[in-house]
Amino acid sequence: MRLCARRLGTLACLLASAHTAAQAQLAPVGVPRGVLRVELDGRIGTWDSEYLDGTRVPLGADLSSPALGSALLPSLADADSRVERITGITGYHLDLGRLTTDVLRDEGRGSLGLSLGLTRAVTIFGRIPLVRSRAQGSFTLDPATSDAGLNPGPDGEIGFFSELNNALATLGTNINSGAYNADPARLALAQSTLSSGTALGVDLFALLSDPATASPFVPTATSAAGAAVAARVGALQATLATDLGVTGFTAAPALPTDPVTRDDFLALLGDPAGPVATRVQNTPVVFRGDAETGVALTLVDRWDPDGRRGGFRAAVEGLVRFPTGVRPRADRLFAVGTGDGQTDVETKVTADLGSGSVGVRVEGDYNRQLASDITARVARPTQPFAGSGLITLVRNDPGDVASLAVRPFFRLARTLAIQGTAMYWSRGADKVNYASAADQIDGVDPAVLTLGTKATAAVLGIGLTYANPGALRPGGHGLPVDAGWSYERVVRATGGRVPNVHAFTARFRVYFGLF
Repeated sequence: MRLCARRLGTLACLLASAHTAAQAQLAPVGVPRGVLRVELDGRIGTWDSEYLDGTRVPLGADLSSPALGSALLPSLADADSRVERITGITGYHLDLGRLTTDVLRDEGRGSLGLSLGLTRAVTIFGRIPLVRSRAQGSFTLDPATSDAGLNPGPDGEIGFFSELNNALATLGTNINSGAYNADPARLALAQSTLSSGTALGVDLFALLSDPATASPFVPTATSAAGAAVAARVGALQATLATDLGVTGFTAAPALPTDPVTRDDFLALLGDPAGPVATRVQNTPVVFRGDAETGVALTLVDRWDPDGRRGGFRAAVEGLVRFPTGVRPRADRLFAVGTGDGQTDVETKVTADLGSGSVGVRVEGDYNRQLASDITARVARPTQPFAGSGLITLVRNDPGDVASLAVRPFFRLARTLAIQGTAMYWSRGADKVNYASAADQIDGVDPAVLTLGTKATAAVLGIGLTYANPGALRPGGHGLPVDAGWSYERVVRATGGRVPNVHAFTARFRVYFGLF
């Protein structure tokens, strides 16, 4: 520690002696008249958890379940209902096993910007980022509690349904021919057996073989539900053969013997013709981000006057951010993008106040996010495996974002300072409607997309800032340059969903005189 302190002190002395003629400062918002500032900024953020209603949860929490079934896979709800009718098990749900999902997201953002001083107070600027974003996910499916397996398919059921249909047809012929008329009780049994057997056949065919409704997963033969299916079929066979004289029906439905595997589950998700039709992939997305342009107005600049440290400085910025990036795709499970998909109009006020080696920068920001049409899967955030039929075009009006940041600093030298960050931001709730009547999905309220969008967060950080105005100041010399590095993370959040981001930011800016 002492060695590090001595080295830091030596560095501070060298910087101070090298720039004794310079008027050191924090990086200014605007630039002097006739000066071009070239800006190179970079940011790397990673997160594997998020704040949900103020509680930190793993990022894959919505994709995990102690008993994977129709709660996460709504396409299994029809199978649940049919198995319940067949077996008589009240409240039955297919259980594919314990699903655990781990997700890690990261985003790297490099930005090139130019700022030009038109007058002493007015600066125009533009920035274009290049973004690399990625989401990595891994699934673990524990079959220990599973009672479901992969549907064997219609080919394995041909013999069973052939015998069932022939037996029911024979029973119907017997009833119509009066074969049971001499015994009213036997006739009543035949009629009720025909009705219940037909209903059983319809449910079994829809569950096992119908291309339009067959479930990808069905109860295993050794499970309680599988045994109940076999018992129901066996009871029908016994009644037909023993009580009604209809023989030849001895086949049983083919049920799986092995539980669902992880690969079976992923194959269901990725099947283009399946109920979910989503791609599970971790390919990074590399594309430009949302470009922005605007103007900065320096209101007051009495920073480091006449060689003294400190003073006061204030500036206001206005910018427009354009949707030049790409939004996350609705047909991707781990969807990542490089932009928000809408135009923003943002206003920011920055003020610096200091005396001697200490000071503070205060930043207030308001971002009006304008409405735009986007493609989305209209489902709750807790239903990431909702069907592909819910993908449509919606009109999304994101909530506006307001923030306040206080950045105290302590100068180690004229040009070098340690800077802390304490930031609070608040985002309003989104408003979502269908883009047109043709895009509407019956029975689905687009407002489900607004759940968890209203939130607040507190961010803390620390970093270093370096600024040497060089020849831009009277008596100064050398190439004007400023740079900085910082680390920030979310420490508290309330309301909806807030990524628990750990972010490293760096910037480098150099100034050139043009006129």
